[in-house]
Amino acid sequence: MRWVDLGVIIIYLLGVTWFGARFRRGQNSLQDYFLGGRSAPWWAIGLSIVSAETSTLTIVGTPALSFGGDFRFLQIVFGYLLARLVISAILLPQYFRGHLYTAYQLMERRFGVNIRRVTAVIFLVTRSLAEGVRVFAVSIIVSIILGTGETASVILIVALTLFYTFEGGMTAVIWTDVVQMGMYVAGAGVSLFVILGKVHGGWGHVVDVAGAAHK
Repeated sequence: MRWVDLGVIIIYLLGVTWFGARFRRGQNSLQDYFLGGRSAPWWAIGLSIVSAETSTLTIVGTPALSFGGDFRFLQIVFGYLLARLVISAILLPQYFRGHLYTAYQLMERRFGVNIRRVTAVIFLVTRSLAEGVRVFAVSIIVSIILGTGETASVILIVALTLFYTFEGGMTAVIWTDVVQMGMYVAGAGVSLFVILGKVHGGWGHVVDVAGAAHK
């Protein structure tokens, strides 16, 4: 890997961390920290949600699944769509009426403290398992690029993410997600043109090969 590539990666990691941590200036209350002061625009929240749902496994694994003809992963996307409708109709109005900080406060108000504890434990366990896989997937790529081991890469990724999240609160999470969403969409677009430029015959050849493989 060339030094310029390494420099871009380091600047990106440090830049995102600095960008997120600088939002600590606006944290004057619990509402600012946990709810972003209720000031984030809807489009930023939407991009943040999509960015949070998109991981290394999505970018690396989805093209392979699609090319292999296995579209079962799309059922997850349909599940996201249905869940958003339910959340928008049921949970969000409760948030605005009750000045809630977490969904578990709503669970406690509606169903009691035991249900709140059960749902919190289920979320923590399932998220820990899922995010552990995602962080490890990222660490493999980072370790290949930087020449470090997976353990060191995991520590680096977790430390930087925890730092700007702890310092900047929800506002930092939202806006760093927006930045990263823009970067990976732009990167995907640039990669498409670069890869097509290296394929002999260009897009026409890609279409011919895909058609012959019934893709």
